[in-house]
Amino acid sequence: MKKIFWLILTAFLFISWISPGHAAKTPYKIGVNLELTGPWAEVTKTLKNAMVLEAERINKMGGIDRHPLELIFEDNGFDVSRAAANMTKFTKDKEILLVVGPFEDNLQATTRAIAEREKITNIIICPSNPMVRGLKQQWAFNIAQNDIIVSQKLVDLSIARKYKKVLVFHGAWPLAQSLAENFKKFGEAKGIKVIVSPETHKPGDIDVTPQLTKIKPILQKEKVDAFYACTGGPPGPIITKNLRALGMKTPVLGTHAFGFGFIIALGGEAMEGVEFPAAKPVVFDQLDENDPAKPINIDFDKRWKERYGTPSDQIAGYGYDTIGLIVDSMKRIKGKVTRSSLRDAFENTKGFKGTHGIYQFSATEHDGLTKKDMVFVRIEGGKFKRIQFPGIE
Repeated sequence: MKKIFWLILTAFLFISWISPGHAAKTPYKIGVNLELTGPWAEVTKTLKNAMVLEAERINKMGGIDRHPLELIFEDNGFDVSRAAANMTKFTKDKEILLVVGPFEDNLQATTRAIAEREKITNIIICPSNPMVRGLKQQWAFNIAQNDIIVSQKLVDLSIARKYKKVLVFHGAWPLAQSLAENFKKFGEAKGIKVIVSPETHKPGDIDVTPQLTKIKPILQKEKVDAFYACTGGPPGPIITKNLRALGMKTPVLGTHAFGFGFIIALGGEAMEGVEFPAAKPVVFDQLDENDPAKPINIDFDKRWKERYGTPSDQIAGYGYDTIGLIVDSMKRIKGKVTRSSLRDAFENTKGFKGTHGIYQFSATEHDGLTKKDMVFVRIEGGKFKRIQFPGIE
């Protein structure tokens, strides 16, 4: 009799579990518009892998009120027309609630405009240039620190090092130009003489010796204290190697885009001593014990290594934070999750703890991180080492 009772009870519980009240609901669809081929392919692959890892983890825990997350990836091939076409495609699918990407700054102006017109939240990973930010768009939100914050942090580093003169060699694209302009603006306000070189470089340059040869007399005449390689990606180590090959031993400053392992691998010994403001995941194991980002990074790095076999980095961290911010926003929505309610919830994010720091958004501020969410880093012994200065950071 007892055996029959337990069989009936087990059957009842099973039927209850598979009933509509416990079954998975319709997925919450997220469009992802990335440069999965082209010069940023390796970086965006990392971002994609992190988003997939986190979405799977969320879904295994039951999703958002039993709604699983579904990520729909489209490759824009580092082409603005394809990026725009992808964004348009996503906006026409009314089941897609939000779009992540593109990654590259040069593609964002067009896609953000489409998002604004079609009223769909657009999460931007790479910092946007000031012209686009100045539009005060209501549907775009930025994850990484913008060029203004990075420039202010680099000025702090220059002050800590007591640099009085800094020469800036910037890339010929909007974000690099803005970083240079803002560094000059904030640096000169703090008493630093900032010399912006008339020579520039392009993302695809594999040798900048000609430009540096023209700059060398300025370095010698002005007796500058530091050389700011205002760039991102592969040009960083190329600039540093060419600089050293010309016999210039001036200390080198970099942007936050120097915080990748491949930068050290490409530049080798020439990268020794380069300093820059960085995202917390670059040196997460060296963060203060009371920093809320430290345990989050440690846990994420463990899961990342188990899945992909390599250490996590700042781009992987952006993927973690992006999914986390989306989930956090969805969970705070009372009622139906729609494009509009998701935008409003995202804008009201307060104190979300991620791998990069603590995110805060508001109706007047769509940049989630601040200068406090960055650290100073020095490349030493072929590794990233956190550096701190009393009273500054």
